Amino acid sequence: MKDFIKEGQTVTMFVPYDCNNCCPFCVNKEDYRDTSSFNLDRCYRSLDLLDKILPHNDIVLTGGEPLADLDALQDILDHIKDGHHVYINTTLPTNENQDIHRVAAVLNKNKDKISCINVSRHLKHYVKECSDEIFELLEVPHRINCVIFQDATEADTKEKLLKVLDRFSGHEIQLRANYSKLTLDNVFDTEHDDLFKLIDSIAEYKGQLEKELFRTGFLFQLGDSRITYHKTLPYSKINGKVGDIIIRQTGEIYDDWNNYGEEMTLNSLTL
Repeated sequence: MKDFIKEGQTVTMFVPYDCNNCCPFCVNKEDYRDTSSFNLDRCYRSLDLLDKILPHNDIVLTGGEPLADLDALQDILDHIKDGHHVYINTTLPTNENQDIHRVAAVLNKNKDKISCINVSRHLKHYVKECSDEIFELLEVPHRINCVIFQDATEADTKEKLLKVLDRFSGHEIQLRANYSKLTLDNVFDTEHDDLFKLIDSIAEYKGQLEKELFRTGFLFQLGDSRITYHKTLPYSKINGKVGDIIIRQTGEIYDDWNNYGEEMTLNSLTL
């Protein structure tokens, strides 16, 4: 793990490659309906600009699907300068041109560059999942990212959740609240949070993690699995304060997610 401390806002880059999935909780999908203005070179220019302003911040590659084109992913990783923690949100896609061995090889080659990959695996199969054998091949830090879209009080939610926890026993698992239902009024609440109560009934609660302006997390332990419950708003600009900086697939820099965001000026980045 890189030994420097993160400084400044996280930069999240939407890669210009669609995932061809339609997860019901995805807040990015609308951005991929028209790909005609997508431009990776402009994304690079934005990364370079932000690197000069924020040389030790976190960079998240998300989408869409960062692993849709493994050669392009390698080019993106090569372009990101040292000094950043790099996180990748992915489904670990495989197809006739990239099996689990090729995917793992590309990620392992960059294990000193990648701080963690977040692998989407949910209670329902919203995406085409590759074989779980890939996790035995990975040398790069990774965790399972599971969004609980259905209501925690539904009769079969606990059963489905237990199956996911058993399937990935021994891995770090991040359970995520359905962000489309989160607001400033409930993002930090646990008293009225049915999903928190459900997880607490299954695993041992260890305490709260970071509490930031628009997100927080809670730590649980189940056997040898470290489980976090993550709650984050689908927007990050609150009362003029920016939490995440977004690089759109067009290369444009925004101060927030999706329809909430506005283009940022150089002045707003340096204040």
